[in-house]
Amino acid sequence: MKTSKFVIALLALASFTTVGYAQTKVSESQLKENTTPITGALATVNLIEPITYQYNQQAIKNTKLPTGTQYGFNAASVQSALPGLVKTESILYPAGKNQYRSADISKVDVQSLIPVLLGAIKEQQQQIDALKAEVQSLKQNRTTSAAVR
Repeated sequence: MKTSKFVIALLALASFTTVGYAQTKVSESQLKENTTPITGALATVNLIEPITYQYNQQAIKNTKLPTGTQYGFNAASVQSALPGLVKTESILYPAGKNQYRSADISKVDVQSLIPVLLGAIKEQQQQIDALKAEVQSLKQNRTTSAAVR
């Protein structure tokens, strides 16, 4: 029991001990250069085709690719809309005794797609707000003209 109390006290003391080094905070604006807002995001997103798919397990046996339905994007549509977000990865898989084959798999960097999707949502919300204002104006004009009659 004394040993465990000693260990706990030692750990507590160690956690409060400071290491002698200087720490400087760097702001986001110091880390990032040439930042520009994403424009035309809705038009870009409209070019991208979301899909469900299954890997052809018979064509590429032993690749350890996931089975079942997958959710993703048509890589060719992403490639044409946002070329920097598609990378091709070659995977080797056994194809017999001492033989291997290679399969090229296109992968979309979905994390980098998130800011574009958010930009599209914001653009769409601006359109919705403008349409709401137009509908409200039309309703108001209709009510005003009905009252004049």
